[in-house]
Amino acid sequence: MNKFSTALVCALACIAPYASAQPGSYSGPGVLSRGAGDIGNRAGAQVDLRLWGDVTGIYDTGLQPYQLDSKGNLVTVNGLYGVQVELGAYGTHRWRTALLGLDYNGNYTHYASASSFDSTTQNLRLGYTYQKSRRLSLDFRQLAGTGTLGYGTAGFNGDPSSIPSNFVNTPTALLFDNRYYYLQSTMDVTYIQSARTSYTVGGDGFFVRRQGAGLAGTNGYNLRGSVQHRISKRKTIGAIYEHIHFDFPPAFGQSDIDGAELFFSTAIGRRWTFSAKAGAFVAQIEGIQQVALDPVIAALLGTSFSERAFAGQSIYPSGSISLNGRFRRSALSFHYSQEITPGNGVYLTSQQKEGGASFTYSGIRNWSLGLNGGYTRLNGLGQGLQAYGSITGGGSATYRITRALHALVRFDARDQQIDVVGYKHTGYRASIGLAFSPGDLPLSLW
Repeated sequence: MNKFSTALVCALACIAPYASAQPGSYSGPGVLSRGAGDIGNRAGAQVDLRLWGDVTGIYDTGLQPYQLDSKGNLVTVNGLYGVQVELGAYGTHRWRTALLGLDYNGNYTHYASASSFDSTTQNLRLGYTYQKSRRLSLDFRQLAGTGTLGYGTAGFNGDPSSIPSNFVNTPTALLFDNRYYYLQSTMDVTYIQSARTSYTVGGDGFFVRRQGAGLAGTNGYNLRGSVQHRISKRKTIGAIYEHIHFDFPPAFGQSDIDGAELFFSTAIGRRWTFSAKAGAFVAQIEGIQQVALDPVIAALLGTSFSERAFAGQSIYPSGSISLNGRFRRSALSFHYSQEITPGNGVYLTSQQKEGGASFTYSGIRNWSLGLNGGYTRLNGLGQGLQAYGSITGGGSATYRITRALHALVRFDARDQQIDVVGYKHTGYRASIGLAFSPGDLPLSLW
């Protein structure tokens, strides 16, 4: 990182809503939630810590493994039946000066007719906010886990735009259902100058590892800062700066990105919040790209393509908008963002355009409902690859049979938009089963 970047990190502060003496309480519109934030929330509200377990029957048509058949073609997997056993916990706990949020789920899937595709998934989101004094607040957040599926809502609940700097867990952008491991640690420190102005500095360290031998892993860090000022009870403005570094072991290249954005956020009535950011990233990228050989050279070498190193610097626009509504028993959110990401193991440093919506409801007697849908598009920077897009959607419902026994059903689908012969473009997963979790409210898993 250059001297200019270092100076900006020290001078600015990261987004953090004005913190009151009660951590997690509302004190004006913000753009991102730090620390505990919305982790563990359900239907737009904080809930007590809750344990659960379930057994479900599943049917999968969407698996695209990282494998070739005996003829050198991509393996295609048709419908598979199986059983999944899952355990989890979610909720929040508040102390006088601190707030803890937890979302965890772990499962094991067994396919009756194809046990070679059996898998386990673990996802953890843990957040902690500590109000050290009236002027100083500390936020910690941990993302960790492993998985194989490229669809569903692994690792988060609700609007993913509310997760600041999530570099590691974006399953909807995966090209292959292949084992991956991820870890991201986050810390932010907020200084509250006044009831209107606050400053924060923070950062992340993260990595991703993928089982497929030809898929790139990711190492990286993010140093960021911003200043935030409330111009009224309902409106907030500010400026953001961040420096991001990616590298891709074992030896696929690296990137250094500097970005600056202005943001605006406002409360609309008692229930809605609108946020917008706009700016640009300057990306310095080094890597390897595939190039077509001259026909004569191709005939001599017996191959049509070769690889060469590339290095370049480009400027890309960035920004996001979101509209979030939080009600007594429900939450509704819409979001769109354009940003730089570390890609998915095939696409490395990429410009990602992503949008979606989610709805959760827990209040129709014994029912809890959830819907989500979204679109992702990746453009690899400097690699010369075709753009990749995916459309995903899903729905879920639980019904409380007794105080501890719940019926559940879930459906997820995806369509991957990439022009590759033999690639599994469309698939879905359906599941139905029973869950055990004592509580006064219907179980809300997603």
